[in-house]
Amino acid sequence: MKNFIFFDIDGTIISEDGYLPESAVRAIQAARKKGNATLINTGRTAMNVDPFLREIGFDGYIYGCGTELEYDGKILFHEKQTPARSREIVELVRRTNVAVLYERSDAIFIDRKARMLPDLQKLLELYESKQLSFADVPEDGDWYTDKFVIWYDGESDLEGFQAGLTGKFDYIDRGNGFAEMVPCGCSKATGMEKMMQLLGADRSHVFAVGDSLNDRPMLEAAGTGIAMGDSPMLHPYADYITANLADDGLEKALAHFDLI
Repeated sequence: MKNFIFFDIDGTIISEDGYLPESAVRAIQAARKKGNATLINTGRTAMNVDPFLREIGFDGYIYGCGTELEYDGKILFHEKQTPARSREIVELVRRTNVAVLYERSDAIFIDRKARMLPDLQKLLELYESKQLSFADVPEDGDWYTDKFVIWYDGESDLEGFQAGLTGKFDYIDRGNGFAEMVPCGCSKATGMEKMMQLLGADRSHVFAVGDSLNDRPMLEAAGTGIAMGDSPMLHPYADYITANLADDGLEKALAHFDLI
């Protein structure tokens, strides 16, 4: 039976500074050549998955923490926020003094009426260097978002912000004044489970590879969860711990399970 291998991106396929080991490319391509299905499972929306990653060769993608599923070039599922809900979030962000980046499948948006904190400015500069465009949040019309991220500091009303999310979005604190918001009921795990159901994949033939705590649900939903070696916080939730990414951890993990 075919195996299905789900990969996180940042810290799993590439390092946080964008380094892509040749061994990671070699391993993913070898796994696919052996007849396994390879899939990305990421918090990034579709437009934010770099072309050089797509060129490695993947059978499918779970984008935006389970908000959109693609397999064999076809969109199988996409959960979008309504314009009314999206506008509620815009007002909440402005009221609670946080900085924001809105993400959806086809675009990234900034809000010039919200705060601009240094880490958001650095990210926008990175996007510009990669020629990845972003737009301003319009004041009216049918604008919507899929998910969003915020940056906060001592001047932010974080408690009020979190209260305003109740029943709408799950709040995932990523540390260092940064948090990710995904629609209630959506996660890397639910996206993976939905994909498994649509493809008729048996859980015992599903592998997931990640590096941070937001990958924990994905690892626990898989038949076999694999953590990268330099991710000690994730290790208690993994079935197998491989080497660091730079030490060919991805390739060593797939070889250990005879997937390449």
